[in-house]
Amino acid sequence: MTGPAQVGPGAAVGFVGLGKMGAPMATRLAEAGYHLLATSEAMAAAAEFGMDVPTVLDAINTSSGRSGPTENKWLNFIVPRTFDSGFSLRLMLKDMRIALGLANAAGTPARLPATATALWTEAAEALPSDADHTEIARWLGALPCPRK
Repeated sequence: MTGPAQVGPGAAVGFVGLGKMGAPMATRLAEAGYHLLATSEAMAAAAEFGMDVPTVLDAINTSSGRSGPTENKWLNFIVPRTFDSGFSLRLMLKDMRIALGLANAAGTPARLPATATALWTEAAEALPSDADHTEIARWLGALPCPRK
């Protein structure tokens, strides 16, 4: 971690160095797709067991399990069933393929990226071409409901 940078009067922000150029993007690309898939499968299981998905999300979001998808995507686009975050499923698939390619190029284990990319690929083939990436939750069965 490098030293803090001043942002506004008296404020300091720390920066985390992630190494070579492109590493921060690879990290972000992988994180976004994995978290939405994982939370979608967890919410599908919760719904199958008769649990109230918003209540489960509240519990997750008050613990160390919270993430961008549980705090934002689920509450704003999936639970209300609008599926309109503004980021397409096909763009997420492109990002997942980039992350997988970077992992393969680095020679690192890529079982999770390969599996996640395969799931995003299946969803892209099954859903309409204009599907929002939040529709992965419906596709995985977390919130079965007809598309508008």
